[in-house]
Amino acid sequence: MISLLYVDDEPDLLALGKLYLERGGEFSVSTADCAQDGLARLSTTTFDAIISDYQMPDMDGIAFLKQVRLSHGTLPFILFTGRGREEVVIEAINNGADFYLQKGGAPKAQFAELKHKLHIAIERRRAVDALRAENEKNKSLMDYASDAIVIVDVETGLIVDANKKALEITGRSPELIRTQSYLSLHPPQYHDEYRTAFGTVIGQGTGSMMTIILTKTGKQVPMYVSATTLEIAGRHCLMGIFRDMADIHMTQEALQLANRKLNLLADITRHDIRNKLTVIGGYLDLIKDRPPEPDYSMYLKKVRSTVRVIGENIEFTKLYQNLGVAAPSWQNVHDAFFKACSHLDIRRISVQSDTRGLEIFADPLLERAFYNFVENSVQHGGNVTVIRISATTTLDGDMILSIEDDGTGIPPFEKISIFSKGYGRNTGLGLFLVKEILSITGISLKETGEYHKGARFELRVPEGAYRFPQRPDTECCHILMPSSPPA
Repeated sequence: MISLLYVDDEPDLLALGKLYLERGGEFSVSTADCAQDGLARLSTTTFDAIISDYQMPDMDGIAFLKQVRLSHGTLPFILFTGRGREEVVIEAINNGADFYLQKGGAPKAQFAELKHKLHIAIERRRAVDALRAENEKNKSLMDYASDAIVIVDVETGLIVDANKKALEITGRSPELIRTQSYLSLHPPQYHDEYRTAFGTVIGQGTGSMMTIILTKTGKQVPMYVSATTLEIAGRHCLMGIFRDMADIHMTQEALQLANRKLNLLADITRHDIRNKLTVIGGYLDLIKDRPPEPDYSMYLKKVRSTVRVIGENIEFTKLYQNLGVAAPSWQNVHDAFFKACSHLDIRRISVQSDTRGLEIFADPLLERAFYNFVENSVQHGGNVTVIRISATTTLDGDMILSIEDDGTGIPPFEKISIFSKGYGRNTGLGLFLVKEILSITGISLKETGEYHKGARFELRVPEGAYRFPQRPDTECCHILMPSSPPA
């Protein structure tokens, strides 16, 4: 059973909410009539999620949310309030609320929506916790030589030795590093903090923490260090084993961004569907009020068109909710692109790539994004004969991944609007979704082609989000057979 804490200063609303939420036996609801009472309950009882009003005496819902985040981390939190001001919504989301739901309307429908949001918030937080649990398991591997290892003399603070991985990360020679203090591995602003941590480990014999290491290029890299004391040749030393946590940090940031996007989507899509239902109701009223047996075909055509748009909105919501559900991962660009191409009828098109060996850190829906680019070329590019994907690096260390064709191209006035939800000759959802998929891991997207010469989409992949585990081979060219769209 899911345990909920419901906080509101209106006793009647608390009683009503408890009745609706506990119907069906899925939820167990504890109530509190103020934020202070809610915090007291949290100190003695474990809950799966919190529902809170906004406007309450002494401590409002936002202040309550801030306290919950400080004391209970990522515990799911839904702000359920009658206040609909935009600034309240923004402040709630910025401070970590999972959802914002405005009171009003039919109680049955509203509490059904609240239950739905609770399920989403709880499952999403469980996914994040699973990621953290996996991270904890990785700590047991930190004594392997593939991690950076540094040994420090306790009395002097000088580095006694460092393994090859540590030298590679810091860009220092064995001779140089053995003359330096352990503090030289870290940015100056952290020296006081790490000096204290060093003393703590010496006193306790062991310890671990997140730390920042300076690389040979001056870049600051988050690393997890596990330290222990030992004796070497009669000297009291400390050994630190460092593991690069950059990938895990990128994954966590991507999941947080996906959470915010899902919050936004829920509000946008619900608003769009309500508007379309209003249109349907209006046309049906016109039919009802007309004299008997008129020609209703015009009205029915409008109704059918609106129903189709609702269906597209619902399908888009299904696709969009997949963003961030699975953690981002390193993906082979060449393989993902050609797999996407294999689902389309491009027998008369030459598909070229110079991206062999290139991997980027992206959402698992990357293949769907590639599919959309190629599908747009096939459907709207006119007489396309070549589709090409290529990669170049910029002076600031980012990578530009280009997907281009030799077709009609995109008019200048459409280069920005094509990424808007609801724009296009079909549903208008494709490129909007693609941009959202890519932005999960910080990849930006724009169209830079020349009208009448071909479309060109540029994906800017930030430094650290691309790599070459194997160096790219020579350029290749494939003619692919049609199949079916990716799932």
